[in-house]
Amino acid sequence: MYQRCFDNASETLFVAGKTPRLSRFAFSDDPKWESGHHVHDNETELIYVKKGVARFTIDSSLYVAHADDIVVIERGRLHAVASDVNDPATTCTCALYGFQFQGAEENQLLQPHSCPVIAAGQGKEVIKTLFNELSVILPQSKNSQTSSLWDAFAYTLAILYYENFKNAYRSEQGYIKKDVLIKDILFYLNNNYREKITLEQLSKKFRASVSYICHEFTKEYRISPINYVIQRRMTEAKWSLTNTELSQAEISWRVGYENVDHFAKLFLRHV
Repeated sequence: MYQRCFDNASETLFVAGKTPRLSRFAFSDDPKWESGHHVHDNETELIYVKKGVARFTIDSSLYVAHADDIVVIERGRLHAVASDVNDPATTCTCALYGFQFQGAEENQLLQPHSCPVIAAGQGKEVIKTLFNELSVILPQSKNSQTSSLWDAFAYTLAILYYENFKNAYRSEQGYIKKDVLIKDILFYLNNNYREKITLEQLSKKFRASVSYICHEFTKEYRISPINYVIQRRMTEAKWSLTNTELSQAEISWRVGYENVDHFAKLFLRHV
C-alpha cells in the first residue's frame, strides 16, 4: 500500500486563462507516408514516435527520430515529416493551441535554440499511455465526449513535454542551415501553393535564374519547386478527403485545380 498527501501550494506553470486546448489528433502508420513542407500558424504539435524511424525537417534543419523519441514543432515553424523507407515509423501527434507558459510566448514550449527531438525520459510510460488511449478513444467517440476531456489530455502532455525538454536542454548548433534564398522560396511556395506558379515567376520574384532556383532547391529538398507545389496540393487534398465531407470538385478548387479531371489523375498518381 502507498499513500501520498499533497498540500495546497502549487507552482503555476501557465499564464492565467492560457492552458492548452487540443485542436487535432493524428495517428500515422503508413510506411510510405510523407508530408510536404508546411506551417501551422496557430498550433504547436507534440509528436510521439511509437516505433520505427521518422525524419523531420524543421526550419531547414534535419532531425532523425527513433522509437520512444518525442518531438515538438512549434507554431510558425516550416516543417516536413517522412517515414523511413527501411524502418517505417508509427507516430502519434497532438496539436495544441491557446496555451502560454510563464515567461514564454503563446504556444511556445521549447527554450530558444533547443533541439526539438529528444528521447522521452520523465513520464515516458505516461506519455505512451496517453497517446495510446487517444488513438483508441477518439475513433470511437463520435463527439460523445466533452472537449474538457481532450483538453485534460492536452494539459498533461504539454507539462510532460515541457519538463522533458527543460531537463534535456541542449543547443541545436551544428545542424546545417540551408541557403536563405532557397528557404525563402520554400516559404513562398508553402504559402501560395494554391496559386498558379511558374519557374519564370519565381525567377522574377526572387531575382535568380531559373536554373539556379531549380538546381539549388532540388539539391536542398530533394524535390523540384513545381513538384513541391504538386506534393503540397496533394497532401492538402488527402487531408480534406479523409477529414471533411467536401466533394472532389470542391477539394480540387480549394487546392488550386480548376480542372477536376486533371486533379483526379494527379491525385491517383501521387497518393
